[in-house]
Amino acid sequence: MKKFVLAQILLLCSQASFAAKAQTFKLDAKASKATWEGRKLAGAHQGTLQFRQGSLHLEGGKLAGGEVVIDMTSLKNTDQEGDMNAKLVNHLKSDDFFSVEKHPTSTLKITKVEQTGEKATVNGELTIKGVTKPISFPAEIKVEGKRLSAKGEMKVDRTLYGIKFRSLKFFSDIGDKVINDEFTVGFDITASK
Repeated sequence: MKKFVLAQILLLCSQASFAAKAQTFKLDAKASKATWEGRKLAGAHQGTLQFRQGSLHLEGGKLAGGEVVIDMTSLKNTDQEGDMNAKLVNHLKSDDFFSVEKHPTSTLKITKVEQTGEKATVNGELTIKGVTKPISFPAEIKVEGKRLSAKGEMKVDRTLYGIKFRSLKFFSDIGDKVINDEFTVGFDITASK
């Protein structure tokens, strides 16, 4: 009887310990920001994106997994004005690039995190236009009480997601109209319990 009671106590203690170590933080979509930059031979364009939702899971005080959803319909350009701005945004939302009408969201699923202090390497699966590919990128992660913040930058090869417009990989005769295959997405995420 004593062994049974002791086993029950140990089981409850281990469950309580696991519950204390495992935490879920909900992304604050309004307080979180995402930026993008695409480069071409003759310069670059920058802009912003908004997060739709997300949750981040911690174990032992460190990021262990989660998922964030980016609202592709929120795509904006910040380096041009007027007609040129609208033309670029409409083109980026078209089938030449992100097919936003068919694919209104992109998703990052975090599968593994290697973290030392606040510095981390985040591994996951990025889905753009319905295509999912593995990705790895550095991030800085801070947990302060009931608040989590994460900052970093992903480098994304657009051709892996079927975005071939003016890519030198697919069109060798486009001269100075070439657009870099790689674009960057910066993020500054805030989440809370």
